[in-house]
Amino acid sequence: MKLRATMIFMIALASIVYAQSKTGTVRGVVTDNAGAIVQGAKVHLANRLTSYSQTTVTDEQGFYRLVDVPFGDYTLEVEAASFEPFTRDVTIRSNLAQQIDLQLGVAVVRQEVNITAASELLEPEKTGPATVLDRNQILRFPTSQPSRSAESIIGTVPGWTIDAGGRLHARGLEAQTQYSIDGIPITDTIADTFAGAPDPRNFRSVEITTANIPAEYGNRLGGVIAVTSRSGLEIPDSGSVTLSGGSFSAFETSFDVGGHSRKFGYFVSGAGSTTDRFLDPPTLENFHNDGRAAKGFFKFDYTPSEKNLFRFNLFAGYQRFDVPNLLDQQLRGQDQSRSARDDLQSLSWEHIFSQNLVSYLAVYRRYTQARLSSNTVAVPVFAEAVRHHSNYGLLGSLTFHKGRHTIKTGFELVRFPVTESFTFAITDLEDLLEVEPALPVAAQSFTIAQPFFFNQHRAGQQGSAYIQDHINATRDLTFDLGVRFDSYHFLVEKNYASPRLGMAYRVSKTQTVLRASYNRFLQTPALENLLLSSSEEARIFSPAGSEGDEVKGSPVRPSREWQVDVGFQQQLARMLRLDADFYYRRMRNPFEFTDFLETGIVFPATLDSSRSKGVEARLDLAPAKGLSGFVSYTNLRIYGFAPLTGGLFLGEAIELREMAGQRISIEEDQRNTVVFQLFYDRLPGRVWMAFGGRHDSGYSIELDEDSKENFERLFSAKILDRVNFERGFIKPHTVLDFSIGRDFTVNDHISISSQFNAQNFADRFYLITFESLS
Repeated sequence: MKLRATMIFMIALASIVYAQSKTGTVRGVVTDNAGAIVQGAKVHLANRLTSYSQTTVTDEQGFYRLVDVPFGDYTLEVEAASFEPFTRDVTIRSNLAQQIDLQLGVAVVRQEVNITAASELLEPEKTGPATVLDRNQILRFPTSQPSRSAESIIGTVPGWTIDAGGRLHARGLEAQTQYSIDGIPITDTIADTFAGAPDPRNFRSVEITTANIPAEYGNRLGGVIAVTSRSGLEIPDSGSVTLSGGSFSAFETSFDVGGHSRKFGYFVSGAGSTTDRFLDPPTLENFHNDGRAAKGFFKFDYTPSEKNLFRFNLFAGYQRFDVPNLLDQQLRGQDQSRSARDDLQSLSWEHIFSQNLVSYLAVYRRYTQARLSSNTVAVPVFAEAVRHHSNYGLLGSLTFHKGRHTIKTGFELVRFPVTESFTFAITDLEDLLEVEPALPVAAQSFTIAQPFFFNQHRAGQQGSAYIQDHINATRDLTFDLGVRFDSYHFLVEKNYASPRLGMAYRVSKTQTVLRASYNRFLQTPALENLLLSSSEEARIFSPAGSEGDEVKGSPVRPSREWQVDVGFQQQLARMLRLDADFYYRRMRNPFEFTDFLETGIVFPATLDSSRSKGVEARLDLAPAKGLSGFVSYTNLRIYGFAPLTGGLFLGEAIELREMAGQRISIEEDQRNTVVFQLFYDRLPGRVWMAFGGRHDSGYSIELDEDSKENFERLFSAKILDRVNFERGFIKPHTVLDFSIGRDFTVNDHISISSQFNAQNFADRFYLITFESLS
């Protein structure tokens, strides 16, 4: 009853349901100077820096509409035969529909157009750093399997690093990344070993944020990846087929088709891939590493009138891959495999009451399932597991504009049933004890004949409400003020209020934007293996479970966070823009993933606290004479404090209980990351070239010279030489990539694109983390 009352209160607080869409609509009517409609006028919207563009033509009523436009600053151009071209600036900062009616050929209209901002690259109303990537950048990213490249693309943005298996870390956090696809939140852990990321070729654009995250977002807030997927409403009837391949027998095929009529739009895509190097394996020989994946996407849009848009989205993904073996496991015939599938269905309705009032309503279902299978000769342990969970959500928003204020309010209701089963047996106790010396005697008796078995099902629920205000206080001063309330009910219960405050001030004379923000977050635990980690049954594997102290049975709790950001944006000459940001973050109960003995199963746990600080910078070169590019830099320092406060305590983690307040290393503490790319597309014959690279200074490790001796029997000298045991870090590495492609136009409906990529063309051997390499 307590939860029901809380949810009723939040429903009363916000008059319609919550959404996370970060796109807007531009629409209007084009007429001549006498007021007569202009049919067939070409309307083009473009962002000079990101190269995002959208084009449409006016219908028989002179009406045009540009949909799903990412927040940003644009130039709107209109051209029609026998009329003077028209240009004006457009700023999108909310999902309110901008009604821009245009007249062609009237001198006074042309005199009113302010084109000076066409050379300005600043975003004076943004109160936090955010990077927008357009579809053009995504399509030309160097990879042999484009459908699996989302993490690598996002990893080019400042503040993001990439772990083995494609796991993204935002500002050094373990797994607090959230996708938002057309306003629908996905809070699963997205990586090849969990659930596969969506195919980035289905992205129309993506905005990536790590600071001053608006109050409309909750749960996983290390970084937000807000995706606007492709829509048939802006695609002429067309389709494409793609074939790609590369080393390690990598092959992929994909297709997409889309189009629209006056009221309907559709887009369908599918991709399938296979490779014999699915993961980053722990050995040079790439033992037992085959994998295959398939992904599909369907989007249907229906616009019965100018004021209503109904949208149905369907995502589905499946992957099955082998778990790589060490040499002794390969010799003994270990055969472990994983499979994962996920899907998302959402139905939404957007209604435009007026130019100053828009509502949004959506329902969705998200499902993920993962399975680990094994044969009985696995060493040193046998493990099988199945887990699945669903999110059933209702969400939406009400956005309205009044004076200098653009206010958005809403709430979200979600229910998430979780089921986990886990089977464990020891097949080589002597080998296991060398790695896990703290394994209790009571846990050493599990065999294939009498294994440990865990099975549990529970359902949780959460309600959230928020209100936020974007205030144009003056021409140069902007505020973003918001607050969010979350009520979380699962293994623990937590109510929390999160203020989100940000400001930006433009210094026009120097072409500078100064920014500052303060955010407070509640981050809910990852659902993957959360029941196992928090269960009493699994305590038998932990010495803490046999000591009878207060930490026994501590569940994984939500974490709390405080973050301060200060930064600036500076235009350099006409073609360069520099973004820089400094942040300081403190967390209580930060999450860490821990390995369950030698099973390959990872589960969430929490430390007492952590602190991090860093500098992020990005220098963008706007397209000029065919040349464009960027350089991203991240400097990071993160460390945690003992003891562990929740989850399952295994092996060396037990020692942390005796070290209260002592600083400990965090694996994601990679100090320096540099990513760059230069792109040129003015070569004869529509040929383009790209050259880029990445430098990673190396992740932290909890190993020393004594540990090195223990691992010499498992790993070759070539691998161990890439570890700096004295400093406790993987050694730095640099990877260089090169791409060349050509676009062919057959006719108005058929085009062909070809691309050749050389990844790591210097053929440098390097480690990603201690038990993975490339």
